[in-house]
Amino acid sequence: MADESRRPLSELRHGETVRATITSHQPWGLTAELNDYEPVGASLDLIRRKSEPGVKRLALELPPVGTTVDLVVGEVRAWDHKPWIWVDLTAPEYGED
Repeated sequence: MADESRRPLSELRHGETVRATITSHQPWGLTAELNDYEPVGASLDLIRRKSEPGVKRLALELPPVGTTVDLVVGEVRAWDHKPWIWVDLTAPEYGED
């Protein structure tokens, strides 16, 4: 199986930089697939996080669907039943205001 080489979601950590492929644009932000991990819902709320330097940059230059970018794990939320989790992503800071 192709997913055998993917890392388990239990290894996701807050602050970790991950490679993610943009899967959709939404009115509030974007969704992504984490390339090296088991499939999981992942999103970046550009409206809520727009004051963060890296997110501000992404909002100005919204990556096209299918693009792979570096993002940062902001929070991992477990739902009531496994494997339902959601990864709240943010962007690396690039030193801009």
